Formats: sequence, structure tokens, C-alpha cells
Amino acid sequence: MKAITSNKWVFLLVIFLVLTNLALVFFAFSSSRPSDQRDQKEYLKTKLHLSEEQGKLFRQKKEDFFAMMKPRWEEVNKLKDSLYQHIGDEQVPDSVVNYYIDKWTESTRESDKLFFRHFQDLRTHCDKDQQAIFDTLVPKMIKYHSKRK
Repeated sequence: MKAITSNKWVFLLVIFLVLTNLALVFFAFSSSRPSDQRDQKEYLKTKLHLSEEQGKLFRQKKEDFFAMMKPRWEEVNKLKDSLYQHIGDEQVPDSVVNYYIDKWTESTRESDKLFFRHFQDLRTHCDKDQQAIFDTLVPKMIKYHSKRK
């Protein structure tokens, strides 16, 4: 009799765990990620209340900027890969490590400058009210994205 009762509890526990796993999978895969991505793409447009023309201009400038930056980011990734290929070497001279880190830092510094200039350029296409919002919005965006990394 005790075996039957304990088997019922095990059976109910298994059913409960299966149902909670199904619920977890459902919520994990049905979350609103596509709308989050869409909101992220339209974030500046909605927050700044950009006109259609401004929205198109911002989108085009963003695409051009990312096309220009992609080779730079790839270069940084190659530098990182080259540096970390030496991880298994017994004796890696500091000069080799410093070379890669200096190049990496220089490239990152240039990228940060270009980011700043990009946002300055975008700001010129805003009216006075939009510029006030832009001036507080961009630092928050940069801070948020740097925390995510």
C-alpha cells in the first residue's frame, strides 16, 4: 500500500515537472523578442519623434556607418585572435603582447571617435527640441550598451 502511495507522489511530481518545463519553454520562445528588436531599431525615431524624412536619413546614416565600421570591428577581432593564439606558448615576450594590445587599443580608440562623430552628425539633423532629447538619450544608450558587453 505504501509503495502505491509513494508512486502516486512520484508520478504527480513528474507530471508537475513536465508541465513546468513546458511552460518555461513556451515563455522562453514566445517572448516578444522580435518586437523588442523592432522597438530597438525604431528607438531613436520614437523617442525623438522624427519625421519620415528624418527617419529615413537616420536609417541610411546608420547603415552607412555600420558598413564603414564592420571592417574595423573585424580587424579588432583578428588582433584578438592573433594575440590569443599565443596563449599556449611557454615564453611569449611582452613586446608581442604589447604590440597586439596597442594595435587593439588604437583601433578601439578610432572606433570610439567615429562613434562620437556619427552621433554629432545625427544631432545636426534634429530640431532644437529633438536635440535636447538627443543629448540625454545618446549617453544613456551608450552606457546601456557598454554595460551589456
